[in-house]
Amino acid sequence: MRFTRRKVKLTLRKPRRARSGPAIAAIAAIVAPAAIAAPAAPVTAQAAPVALVGARIHTAAGPAIEAGTIVFQDGVITALGADISPPGDADVVDLSGMVIMPGMLDNHSHIGADSRDLNEFPTRFGPQHRIRDVLSPDDDFWKGAVKGGVTTVVTGPGSGEVSSGQAIVIKTWGGSIDDRIVKERGGLKIAMGRKRPDQSPTTSMAVTALLRAKFIEAQEYQAKRDAWEEGGREGPAPPRDLGMEALVRVLNGEDRIRSHVHSAHDILSIIRLSQEFDFHLTIHHSTEAYKVADDIAAAGIDVVGLPLFTRVALSDEVMATGTVMNEKGVRFAFHTDDPVVGSKWQRGNAGLGIRYGMTEQDALEAVTINPAAIAGVEARVGSLEPGKDADIVVLSGTWYEVSSLVTRVYVDGQLAYDREGEGP
Repeated sequence: MRFTRRKVKLTLRKPRRARSGPAIAAIAAIVAPAAIAAPAAPVTAQAAPVALVGARIHTAAGPAIEAGTIVFQDGVITALGADISPPGDADVVDLSGMVIMPGMLDNHSHIGADSRDLNEFPTRFGPQHRIRDVLSPDDDFWKGAVKGGVTTVVTGPGSGEVSSGQAIVIKTWGGSIDDRIVKERGGLKIAMGRKRPDQSPTTSMAVTALLRAKFIEAQEYQAKRDAWEEGGREGPAPPRDLGMEALVRVLNGEDRIRSHVHSAHDILSIIRLSQEFDFHLTIHHSTEAYKVADDIAAAGIDVVGLPLFTRVALSDEVMATGTVMNEKGVRFAFHTDDPVVGSKWQRGNAGLGIRYGMTEQDALEAVTINPAAIAGVEARVGSLEPGKDADIVVLSGTWYEVSSLVTRVYVDGQLAYDREGEGP
């Protein structure tokens, strides 16, 4: 691999703001090659475009491009194709013989926080809790994901409660935690199924009944506040309840439910609740989704599911979940549930998906554009297209083979990881 570089002038940039579309103000940076740096390091403005040339490029938006070129500047992809000439002032990196894919997404993760902060035992219902409040900038929480090519995650609380709280969509590398947030509202966690017998509810039917009661309570809570507003705010305001406000946002379409669920009967129960209360639902883990695939397809529900790479003791039917969902027209994404399985194995999930019947393109989409679309951030990440974030993974060989090494990772156009000098 040959590298041709130009020296660039680096200047401090202002904090990152939300954006969308190709005509976007410059906001990110390219820095000199280095191993992963501390996320709190100053972020700089990119003075010259960067052109990665000669690699096989998997865009996730269409067929692979042989010996392609991808150009980015100020954190945004500006050009991509087989017959692209790098700009005259570009920093050109020759990647002949290498493979490029989009930065991967993991739509179900728990990284960024101490594991002791993920469940508020013995609380059974805590939708007011926010993973945002415990996320750490400490690089140790994030660097495994970056080194594996996972550049964006939906990370959130655990599954020990019926509702453990609110997730967030965030880049795995960059400046401050605030700078890295892609979407503040990443979904409200609900965990279906039986719970520990030390406190009610315990059975699956009691969990479902509690959820129904809480959604009704949220409707009544909002009705009281609406009546107070419409009545000219006469008298004391109804007391605020942060948990009810979180549920109201779901009922109003401002947030979504991301449901931890395994058994077929619990999948059907949460689908019924979503129809009864008209909220946006994605099911996660989805172990027995293959048993009720027609019901999921009819309901238009997205699935974040198995395999979890190392759980190969699962049945063939479970391991083929991605294939079954694709055949039914259901949008499907893989997840690692990190730290259950490390984020670096997200590519391995795709490889196993192919082993159990998925096409290469479907498997690629299941770790890139599909999890991005499920999280509602596909306008920025999930595929390599002009106008999108320059989140790029460079590999030594076939993207889904575990023997292929991640050699470089760019996040927002900055070199977040370089294997040279870093080691495996």
